[in-house]
Formats: sequence, C-alpha cells, structure tokens
Amino acid sequence: MLHSLFEAIFDWLAARLAHRRWRWWLAGLCLLVAATFQLPKINHAYAQLFAHTEALDEKLRRISEQIAAPFAQHADESSTHLAKMSFRLTVPLLARLLHLSLAQLLALQVLAGFAVFYQVAGLLERSLRDRVAAALLTLGLSFTYFGYEFTYDLSGYFDGLGYAALVLALVARRWALVFALVLAGGFIDERVLAASTLLVFWYGVRQYEWQVPGWGRFVLTRLATAVYAAWLAYAALRLGLAWRYGLHTPGGLVGLSALYHSSWHELLALGFTTGLSSYWLPVLLAVALLLFQRRYGVLLLLLGSFAPIFGGAFAVTDITRSLAFGMPVAFISLDWLGRCTTLVERRYLALVVVFFALLIPAYFTTGYLQYGGPVWLVLLRVLAGRSYQ
Repeated sequence: MLHSLFEAIFDWLAARLAHRRWRWWLAGLCLLVAATFQLPKINHAYAQLFAHTEALDEKLRRISEQIAAPFAQHADESSTHLAKMSFRLTVPLLARLLHLSLAQLLALQVLAGFAVFYQVAGLLERSLRDRVAAALLTLGLSFTYFGYEFTYDLSGYFDGLGYAALVLALVARRWALVFALVLAGGFIDERVLAASTLLVFWYGVRQYEWQVPGWGRFVLTRLATAVYAAWLAYAALRLGLAWRYGLHTPGGLVGLSALYHSSWHELLALGFTTGLSSYWLPVLLAVALLLFQRRYGVLLLLLGSFAPIFGGAFAVTDITRSLAFGMPVAFISLDWLGRCTTLVERRYLALVVVFFALLIPAYFTTGYLQYGGPVWLVLLRVLAGRSYQ
C-alpha cells in the first residue's frame, strides 16, 4: 500500500516537473523553504542596514571598512573571525568595483543561492537521469546549513558565495571560468581552496567515466589544470599582498587547540552531523559500493579529494560551516549511485535523504551553538513575550 502511495506521489511530481522551466520554480521554492525553516534575523538586518537603530554586526562593519580600504591591516584578537578576514577580499572588492551597498551584497548572496539550486538540479538530473529524484534532493538541501546559508546569513559571513563558486565550477566547461571561480572563491574564504580538490576528482571521473586510466592522467585533466593554476595564482597574490601591504592571518584557535576546544564543548559529533546533514548517506553508500566492487583506486582518490576540507573542518571551531564547503562530495557520490542503482532505488533514496534532512535540526556549531529555528518557532517566541533573536 505504501509503495502504491509513493508511486502515485512520484507520478504526480513527474507531471509537475515536465515543464521546461522546472528548475526556475524549483530554485525559487528552495529559497522560500530555506528562509521558512531557518527564518533570517530580518529585524536586526533592517535595524542595522536601513533604520540605523542598531550598530552594524562586526563582520559587516569590517567588510564596510574593507570596501573603503581593501588592503588595510587591522589589529584583531587572533582567535576571532575578524582576524581571519584580511585576505577575504573578493566581496569588498566586488562591492567597491560595482558600487554595491551592504544590503545589495546580501541580496547578491540570495541570487547566488538561486543559481546554486538551479545548477544543482540540472547536475543531479544528468547524474540520476530522473527529474523527480533530482528535484527532491535539490529541495532537501534547503533543510541543511548549506542551503539555508544563502538566506539566513545577514551578518556577513558570505559563505553562500563560496558555495556558489564551487557549484558553478562543478558544472563549468571552460578553463578560464574554472580558474576565475576557484581564485575568486579562495579570496571569499580559504575553505573554497581546500574543497577544490573535489573539483579535480570530479573532472577526472567526468572525463574518464569513473575509470582510472592512470593516476597522473586522472588528476591532470584540462580543467584540473585550471584549479592548479588558481592555487598558484592565489599563493602568488597572497604573498604579494603580504609583502606590499603587510597583510597576514593570525593562527589563533586553529589546529589542535580548536580540536580540543570543540571536543571539550562536545561539539565534534554535532558539527560532523550538521555539516552535510543527511547528505552523508549518499556519500557512505557510494563508498560502500566502491568497496564492494573493489574499485580501490577510485575510492582512494575520492577520499583523498575530500580529506582536505574534512580535516580542515575539525582544525577550526566552526565545524558546520566548514564541512558544508564539502557538500560537492555528496553530488559526486550521487553521480556514482546514479550509475549503480535503479530508478525506483534512486527515488526512494531521495525520499530518505529529504526526510532526514528535515528531521535533523540545522544547528551551526562555532565553538558554541546557534539555531535560528523555523518561522513558527520564532512566532511562538514572540507570542510568549520573548524577543526575536
């Protein structure tokens, strides 16, 4: 009986998704769902950006200072987020070049979210050869930190732009575009560079159809060389900026000290869970299938490409947002599962992933816990006489 019910639901979804503009309305729906299940702190954003009745969040204030003087070094406590912003110059330089206000930058991040959901839907459709499973899995992202960052971040992290750089590079076919996305992404947040090893793996499996003709050939595809060139350009530019303007990034609360801090506050498991949420499932299934089929070479390359962002996430205190940069590993894993499973299996997998994405609260661990909550929880807070925080 349940099978018949689900089949009817799948048929109904297939009919709705037959429209040629299905990705447009799906992307809009994803943004709406993300904002509903993690209601942005729009009261504070309005007070800071328009009414000017509250002081700017320190991150927005720093970006405003960087727009005015991009290469000025600031004296900050080494363990703070502000101390890590010296080389995160893409956003302020973009605002300076295009004369964008802080509010317009935040709106740009929402537009980046639309582009990400749109492109992920197309990527998954090609991998799974099914719009129903692709649409469900794209919608499920709205319940994760990766998905709600585009609408929830009103304080100036701009991780969403970094996620967008990675996703757009996944679907890119031009060398110059991959180079520009990885380089710009690195100056949004260094974690884009750590996650870009997944791009190298993806270009290899896309070109050689999940075969490994030789490790050298696999990691030296034409687009992979664009990633390597971006790394070199980033290193050269960073060294040049450090030499010319004295910019540097302090190393406070990173590495073993951050790992100890997170373990002391019992945040390791929660950070691990919330980083990819239920999208760990396709990753684990892909690993299990590769092991079962004795595809050890591909498996080692997959795990090796994921290792930099996975290890880096636990070397800082904000585990959730760091691991979320590794979400492309789930999309890559789904491409492999699309080759090894039936249509029915892919659709049921999508249902399970979406169900648990909805079930797992999208906490954000950063040395402590943050949880905005869905719109109805915020409404209950207001009705109970508590402030909307």
